[in-house]
Amino acid sequence: SYNDNKNKFSANFGYLDMKSNGYSSSSSPKSIDWNGAGTDSFYPGETYNFDVQKAWDNVGKHSILVGGSFKQESFDQLRKYLSNWRDHDSVITGQGNSGVYENHGGKARNIALFVQDEYQISDPLTMYLGVRYDHFTKMDGKSRYYDKNTGALTRALDYDEVSYNEISPKVAFDYKADDSTNYYVSYGHSFNPPPLYQVYRDGGGSMGGVVANPDLDPETSNTFEIGMKKKLSRQTNLGISLYQVKTDDKILYTTHYKPGTTTAEYKKYENYGTEKRRGVEFSVDHKFNDNWGTYFNYAWQQGKVKQNAVAGTNLKDANSADYGIPKHLLHAGVNYNKDKFNAILDCQYVSARQAPDDVTGEYGAEDAYFIVNTAFNYELAKGTVLQFGINNLFDKEFYASEATSGRTYNVSLRYSF
Repeated sequence: SYNDNKNKFSANFGYLDMKSNGYSSSSSPKSIDWNGAGTDSFYPGETYNFDVQKAWDNVGKHSILVGGSFKQESFDQLRKYLSNWRDHDSVITGQGNSGVYENHGGKARNIALFVQDEYQISDPLTMYLGVRYDHFTKMDGKSRYYDKNTGALTRALDYDEVSYNEISPKVAFDYKADDSTNYYVSYGHSFNPPPLYQVYRDGGGSMGGVVANPDLDPETSNTFEIGMKKKLSRQTNLGISLYQVKTDDKILYTTHYKPGTTTAEYKKYENYGTEKRRGVEFSVDHKFNDNWGTYFNYAWQQGKVKQNAVAGTNLKDANSADYGIPKHLLHAGVNYNKDKFNAILDCQYVSARQAPDDVTGEYGAEDAYFIVNTAFNYELAKGTVLQFGINNLFDKEFYASEATSGRTYNVSLRYSF
């Protein structure tokens, strides 16, 4: 965060608990409404965040921000047999058997350091220079398999610890045309580690389920943006921008076929090819009074993916439209401020990704979805703010390559002095 007070220091600690992740599936269904046996896959996760920042304002023509962050997350998956696949509690147990027949999991840690310099070149022109260093580590990866009758361990796999180091620069120029209009251009490099469920989760392969890929690498992206910010009145601000994002080591949900057939044997998240995305973004925010405000953000985008064919998979030589990119993105919401209390109600819409897929030769779809998020902030003492947030407030279920997580909760504490 950045503020106008001299010599400002802030620290933030956050915790996210995802206990509702998982799904069940049927085994050998005999009708569309079959209530017979099946399996349950449950994969809760925990994430801890800590970041600290220090700002020095008006150091000559410079304002300098330095900081660091620490993030650690864990993933733990249990697979169980169910007597009724629609009932998560109908776990089949026996002598010496807890019902668990597979256990997969691992951890990841990211340590980052960054510095940014805001340099007032002249009255209308400001330059921003920044650099960030990330040290990301995947660790404690494992897969355990148990006998379904006795619960005895039958196979154990441990995955190597792997670390990545990345330097991400950023440069931007902001030109103040008048008291109400700013133009800007920017370039930034980013480092995007994969979520742990893409690395360690295993859904079995007998029906083309997903399998773990402990070798999955982070994506890296380069973003170019040009835009304008306009103050329409004391209460209303407008923004518009054009952007392009190029992503290397693009992570794709890849289908592997049984030898000599086009029947799926298993699926895996893997690094293939390059994605280029272009879009335009429009934003507006308005303050009704000292307490109430609203915001609206809309983006239209499209992209292409370039990749080489991989034998035995659904990946072909391609340089064509990427149907995995949603064309329409929308964020809108209201916020309320009163003394020490702040509340935000946020709405998010992502359009469907459904088309004859020229890249894979298959038909694929990901649902459009509309979810509501909320967050509450309360200043416990001067400089100390407690936040409680809920993502996907109404526990909306939708499909995005696979079943997505439902309602999640997070708590964070911020201290500034």
